[in-house]
Amino acid sequence: MLSTDAPILVTGATGFLGGALALRLAADGVHVRALARSARKAAFLRERGIEVVYGDVTDESAMQRAVAGCGIVFHTVAGGGTYAQQEVVNVGGTRSVLDAAKAAKVKRFVHVSTVSVYGYNRRGSVTEQTAFAPGADPYAITKAAGDRLVQSSDIDYTIIRPSMIYGAGSVNWTGNLFKLARLNPTPFIGDGSGSVFPIHVDDVVDLLITAANHPGAACQSFNCAPDPSPTWREFIGRYSRLCGHDRWLKLPALPFYTLGGIALLVAPRHTMARDLPDLVSFIQRHLTYKMDKARDLIGWSPRIDLDAGIVSCIPWLRKQGLLS
Repeated sequence: MLSTDAPILVTGATGFLGGALALRLAADGVHVRALARSARKAAFLRERGIEVVYGDVTDESAMQRAVAGCGIVFHTVAGGGTYAQQEVVNVGGTRSVLDAAKAAKVKRFVHVSTVSVYGYNRRGSVTEQTAFAPGADPYAITKAAGDRLVQSSDIDYTIIRPSMIYGAGSVNWTGNLFKLARLNPTPFIGDGSGSVFPIHVDDVVDLLITAANHPGAACQSFNCAPDPSPTWREFIGRYSRLCGHDRWLKLPALPFYTLGGIALLVAPRHTMARDLPDLVSFIQRHLTYKMDKARDLIGWSPRIDLDAGIVSCIPWLRKQGLLS
């Protein structure tokens, strides 16, 4: 729990992670200032009594107003779209919020990055010292650039690099993956023995709050992932069993390598399609994003195991009409 009299700014507060963080802080009695672009999307925050300020992270003057008087800034915004669009948000927007935070002399700037900055041509153990190799993925490239901006600043910062965030409200790693898992049998490239990296949203929120408060987290970067990593079969299988089956359809990798090779030749330079050959290999490899640093420096480890995490998704899946 954070102890501060000053407001705490959460950028990206209408998103999955930012919203979960804002609600958790408010429940802890913290004065949360939530940055949003849409009044409609921010309604759930206002209903909880959270102060909402409107603006875009790329607007320097708006960010100066949003950060004014805050003690801590959590920067959870992540842009999507083309490389150019993501560069505007993930690099330019990060610079804008970072500059405003420095001018306001905040106590700590907590930046949400991603393990994607390490790239997909990895195996074995990946630590926070592993070099960035984001490949052609515009998200990974621009988030790596944002990481470097924060690291080169003279502000008290902490960088958190989550992996695949799942839980109630996760469109990709709960909603879409559950739709795949419902198929009987569930089709997947290979036998599912490769590593996957699901981290529950509540664990990510917990690490963000711990890092914002802990002196040992000053000017440090931390992975946020399961250690050791489960397999795709273990992760998807837990969703499948909610539907009453555990059947797996092993798809041969060769056709996907062929498609990836074609994409590598014809896809534009900064598109994830150019990383497809590496991605096909990546999902079949054994890999773990190590969590030793968070455990040793600030005494934190993920607490929600896969069984409990999947169970926590059931009410949301039912609400979405995905599970009867």
